[in-house]
Amino acid sequence: MTHTAAPPADTDQHVLAEVRNGTGHLVLNRPRQLNALTAQMYHDLKAALDAWQDDDAVRHVLVTSASAKAWCAGGDIRQVRDAVREDQLEAATQVFAVEYALDCLIADYPKPYVALMNGICMGGGMGISVHGSHRVVGGSTVMAMPETKIGFFTDIGASWFLPRVSRPDRRGEPSLAVGRWLALGGQRISGADAVALGLADVLVADGDFPDLAAAVVEEGPAEALARFAREPEPSPVVARWEEIEDRYGAPTLQEIVAAAPEDLTGMSPSSLVRTFELLERGAADDSVRSCLERELRLAADTIARPDFAEGVRAVLVDKDNAPVWEHASVADVDADAVRAVLDEKLPLPL
Repeated sequence: MTHTAAPPADTDQHVLAEVRNGTGHLVLNRPRQLNALTAQMYHDLKAALDAWQDDDAVRHVLVTSASAKAWCAGGDIRQVRDAVREDQLEAATQVFAVEYALDCLIADYPKPYVALMNGICMGGGMGISVHGSHRVVGGSTVMAMPETKIGFFTDIGASWFLPRVSRPDRRGEPSLAVGRWLALGGQRISGADAVALGLADVLVADGDFPDLAAAVVEEGPAEALARFAREPEPSPVVARWEEIEDRYGAPTLQEIVAAAPEDLTGMSPSSLVRTFELLERGAADDSVRSCLERELRLAADTIARPDFAEGVRAVLVDKDNAPVWEHASVADVDADAVRAVLDEKLPLPL
């Protein structure tokens, strides 16, 4: 296997791994499903990273995609829904436990971790990239956290990184309002936006991804990225910054929903409450791990609620996009009950 050769078409191995020239190379190899992450893929990725972190033969990690269209479209949430429908809540929660442990491992990884995020990068795909040390996007990269549309919430450590987005001319001054905008409505952003917000480090030309991967193997991350980096186009999100802060900077979720109905109509009211409250906690937290442990507790609670199964049905199974939510509005959701869940945490299986 090399960066240029397509993986065998008939392989059922969805994570390919090799070590060459000091590079631990992982390939997401489920192209027909846009690399939607299964429970086995989480285990395989974590096993490789666990083995490599203390291996002197591996100086850095490179993660690429076998799909020309996508880095990763997210977690295979239908598998989780199936487990829930079979009353296997504990097994379903364990899927998230391993996923979040993987995200935490990446955030704390002791070696350079290079993620080449071509094309679609959503949900769980952001979990295995945004937490890395070297995050590379292209001109056609599309990033989003669309969970509120399927009755879930913005997870994978997003409660850590979304409240900390900032604009280039005010780097280090986080905007919770812009983080809310990204999370509550599942807004899609470009590679240029991701760099501007601090969710990615380098933008390269779409056609350069294969050559960049080869250069990382042959030269190392710093030299390769310096050579292939391109100046991003102006960010549309930065151009709208004040408008977004005005609408999403209100102190209550009900005020935000009233100010931005075009963004939030159709989203699960319960998911909106859960995401809003989660980001409030994440903005004040002091570690990625703590945020992920809170998200794990919330995930265990959320998948047992009606909106999760209904949202996944409407968007991913029947695809009628006509969910019938448990609550008519965010005002009908018991926010105190959500806060009580957030007061507890589940430890990650590290």
